[in-house]
Amino acid sequence: MRFLKSFVGAAIVVGLGLGGGVAASDGGGYSDTCAQVNSVLKVPQPLIPKNLISVGTINACICLDSINAFVDTNAVAIAGVALAGKSYVVSAITSMVQSKGKVCNYPDHAVATCKSGSPCYFDCKDGYHPYPSTNPTQCVCNKPYTECNGKCGLYQGCPSGKPQYRRDLSRNLLCPVGMEACGIWGRSARTWECIDTMNDLESCGGCVIPLPGRHGQEGQDCTALPGVSDVSCMGGRCVVHKCTASYEIAPGKEECLYNEDKDPEILAAQYGLEHIPLGSD
Repeated sequence: MRFLKSFVGAAIVVGLGLGGGVAASDGGGYSDTCAQVNSVLKVPQPLIPKNLISVGTINACICLDSINAFVDTNAVAIAGVALAGKSYVVSAITSMVQSKGKVCNYPDHAVATCKSGSPCYFDCKDGYHPYPSTNPTQCVCNKPYTECNGKCGLYQGCPSGKPQYRRDLSRNLLCPVGMEACGIWGRSARTWECIDTMNDLESCGGCVIPLPGRHGQEGQDCTALPGVSDVSCMGGRCVVHKCTASYEIAPGKEECLYNEDKDPEILAAQYGLEHIPLGSD
């Protein structure tokens, strides 16, 4: 869940002229508070809690929604956690953001990307693109792509998402062009749905649950990849855009690889050993 998330109404579908696309039409959007922070992080001295000591300067563009992830990966914040605990550091950085923050309203399919000089900047996911390119206000699905069940891609048809039954299969042996009949988690073997396995996050490259008697390439659930924070399915393969703390994007961008040099617990232990003796003098 996004911290301080609030829905800001349904997006309006509008023509974009030269942009050649439409605004995301399935509604939603959210808001967050973001700020360019340049402040000294001070935490209680371990042996004398009433005294505050400087750990370092927090100089970054931060949104309230991403503070926990920031604290897990920023060297100064990690040092502060080793001395005062995560809740204290999160609270301190939250105050920094709130004191200088700007409320940012994002359209549906947006991913907040706080940048220096542009705290409300965002990228788009699910195949959508920011529009206009400078100071974007919408995530659009550009031609020749079309929208289908909240995703933007090359579709020959768009199913409603309602499960169908095997008795219907005799009347319609094949899904629309570009779609594949796949089973459904927790349903009987008689139920199935048409999925665009070239773009579907949870059945990427093929059916994760193939129908009995049907053989094909096994699909992959991109959202289940270890360490993945932001991922999409493109051309039948998982493409990782962002990993969580302790992980980094693999060269082929198909997975996140664990890196102990980025493990917050290991880094916190290292910083703790370096800073605690200083606080005890």
